[in-house]
Amino acid sequence: MGMIKRTVILFICLTMLFALFPNHVCAETVAVEDILSAMPAKEIIAVECSTGKVLFEKNSAETTEISHLAKLMLILLTAEKLENNEISLNDTVTVSANANAMPAPQIWLDKGEKISVEELLKAVTVGNANDAAVALAEHIYGTTDAAVTEMNRKAKILDMNSTTYADVCGISEQTLSNAADTAILANELVKHDILTPYFTTWIDNVRGGKAELVSLNRLVRTYKGITGMKACSSKAAGECTVATAHRRDMDIAVVIIGCDKRENCDDMAKKLLDMCFDSYSLYSPEPEKYMLEDIKVTGGEEKKVAVTFGDLSPAVIPKGASASFDIRFERSEELTAPVKKGQHCGKLTCYYGDELMYSADLVAAKGVKQISFKYCFEQLLYYFLKF
Repeated sequence: MGMIKRTVILFICLTMLFALFPNHVCAETVAVEDILSAMPAKEIIAVECSTGKVLFEKNSAETTEISHLAKLMLILLTAEKLENNEISLNDTVTVSANANAMPAPQIWLDKGEKISVEELLKAVTVGNANDAAVALAEHIYGTTDAAVTEMNRKAKILDMNSTTYADVCGISEQTLSNAADTAILANELVKHDILTPYFTTWIDNVRGGKAELVSLNRLVRTYKGITGMKACSSKAAGECTVATAHRRDMDIAVVIIGCDKRENCDDMAKKLLDMCFDSYSLYSPEPEKYMLEDIKVTGGEEKKVAVTFGDLSPAVIPKGASASFDIRFERSEELTAPVKKGQHCGKLTCYYGDELMYSADLVAAKGVKQISFKYCFEQLLYYFLKF
């Protein structure tokens, strides 16, 4: 771990711990590991969503029960179905006996009752309703077993390798995941703007006002830039929160599993979000004009080739560090044909002290064929006819 990252992590940890335990912390004698272990949660992770960069974590890879956080995968699949026009928010769902039999939390759906997909989506995102989750899953996939199969398939696609879904609600003790996998899921969910109004709803009702929905995610009322996502609790999983927020082109996801109290869970989620936004920023260099000048090609059907940076995706860096970056650039003065599209031609690197903070490859924007007898003959013929 680089010095910059250690410094930022220490700052975040100390700030959070001072806030949570102001009378019990001595910054000069407490190691980072001790600070992390003192936080009242089994698993914690904070991730920048667009890059997947882990900014802060504690035991985030330990497989555990996740309670209603399992419903986030059902919500993701529902969003994809809506965006692909395979289902509609206005679709009418007939409630099955299976959905009616689900335990609390619920919206008290009756067998045979008619309800819209939108109301079910509200009940799952805002209220964690088990009966609504089952009714929604059955509408989309026919059975909850088929829904579970699809949830597990999607988990594998997203490389959520520690996640196993045994039910759509998170009731089963065989439904397991961890904070790291849940952060991957949160990163995927923030891409779907259709979900934001539901994730950020504090209070609503369904079934013509018969069932009130109140979000356990208290940050939706108070946190600037909040975009979601879910809070819940159970005896096995403890207090859990997935909180996402957007500020200054950066999306942060915080996952907390197994916290001791709801108040601590909310407080830690808020402070983690604050520290991430206060301590980090996204960085992408602006290439100088000379960096993108064509490169000479010898032995080719063209005398030069255009170049581009293959990937200038943003990277997460400590806030303000870019002003002190040592930017280094190197590139080939000449290439020999044949040149392949995407061929490496140079490299841009950004260092903060001795630590590499950013790198991007310069590549050929197109291919250049090696000169041939046929090409030479065609060129001679062209010039002969021209004159």
